[in-house]
Amino acid sequence: MKKIALIIWKIPLFLQILIMVVGGSVVGILIFVEVFLRYVLGSPLFGIEELILFIGMWLYFMGASYGAFDRTHIKAELINIWCKGERSLAILRTVASIITVALSLVLVSWTYPFFIWELVRGGTSQALLLPNVLCKSAIFFGSTLMSAYFITELIDNILLCMGKKQIFISLTVKDS
Repeated sequence: MKKIALIIWKIPLFLQILIMVVGGSVVGILIFVEVFLRYVLGSPLFGIEELILFIGMWLYFMGASYGAFDRTHIKAELINIWCKGERSLAILRTVASIITVALSLVLVSWTYPFFIWELVRGGTSQALLLPNVLCKSAIFFGSTLMSAYFITELIDNILLCMGKKQIFISLTVKDS
């Protein structure tokens, strides 16, 4: 059962890394092609900026969710300057995690109806006529993944407050 749970845990991570690597490479190539065509040959490629936008949305939200997974997302932890005790730091981190989880769940509650609306509406992009849901679904999936990772961080912080060993910290990329 533990192996199955670990596989299920790593599937989204694998997809995130795949999207970031392939998407980043494709965006780099597309930008090079656009610059070459526009400034060297004097003839830009129609719709390439739109394609870069679609891929860029996925890059941004998968990168953000990966930062939440890896726990390298931006944090404003100035309280470390005044608070030196391990237990009090663990309590403060738990409170911060509770707030983060609450805000990320609010974000998911906002992005889900937006995703469904875009799915039902069926709009397309102006230049390439790509379904808009391809681009905008990144917001929902990215925020959902971020929420899941923030919840695991909260669980680890609660365990740390209780003096127990964290269980999800060992599942980060550094130890995989």
